[in-house]
Amino acid sequence: MWKTPLAFYGPVHFAAIGTMLVFLAAGIVLGIKAKGNSKSRDKAMTILGFVFIALEAFKIIFRIKVNEGVDMTLISFQICSIPMYLLPFIYFMKEGKLKQAFVGYVSFQSFTSAFFYFVKPAAAINTAYVAITVQSILWHSLMVCSGVYAMIAYGLLTKEGFRTFIYSYILWVITAAIAVILNIILIKAVPGTPVNLFYIAPNSTFKYPILSILFKEPKPYPLFLIAYLIYYFIGGFAVYGISFGIRTLATRKKA
Repeated sequence: MWKTPLAFYGPVHFAAIGTMLVFLAAGIVLGIKAKGNSKSRDKAMTILGFVFIALEAFKIIFRIKVNEGVDMTLISFQICSIPMYLLPFIYFMKEGKLKQAFVGYVSFQSFTSAFFYFVKPAAAINTAYVAITVQSILWHSLMVCSGVYAMIAYGLLTKEGFRTFIYSYILWVITAAIAVILNIILIKAVPGTPVNLFYIAPNSTFKYPILSILFKEPKPYPLFLIAYLIYYFIGGFAVYGISFGIRTLATRKKA
């Protein structure tokens, strides 16, 4: 356990940001090496999927053992946990729209969420246990690493990559819809439950940057959800557009 409570923008927070940047650099280097090698990149993505499963299993078992938050928050269905269900299948999938959607989800949606997680890494800071802090930092750093790796290794930073982004966004909308349905069902079935999948439950107090300026709370709920879908489209597209621009400039300099 931590001897004293952690604080945002303290030593552990900055160590978390540093760790993420190291993993980001590693993802770029490994992505460049794997570009064009379909078997190698697919195998790497699938292995990462099982690594995520192992990390999540560790977190759940540990939290149950120490009795920290043994409630609905143990449900692994957040934007940064969805790749855990997608990546193990990558190596065994045929090329097509579904595979593009799976890879794109990791590249854009989960990468965006994991990258900005480090602005305020609540799961890593708001815990008394070192193991949970380390697990959370490692999880989100690996998510950033796998995202940038996939962008480069699968050649998504091109005009053609926009199509993959659209496929991944459609998949993300489906998962967001599932999260909304589960939130409503669980809140009604278990009154007072802290469940907040995708952080968009009707009673959520989570504050999304910028979006929270327009919505102090998720009401009216239908309008909030529409704004949320637009918000994440813009965020994912921004990641695609900025990364595409950097890649284009780098290519021109080499030429």
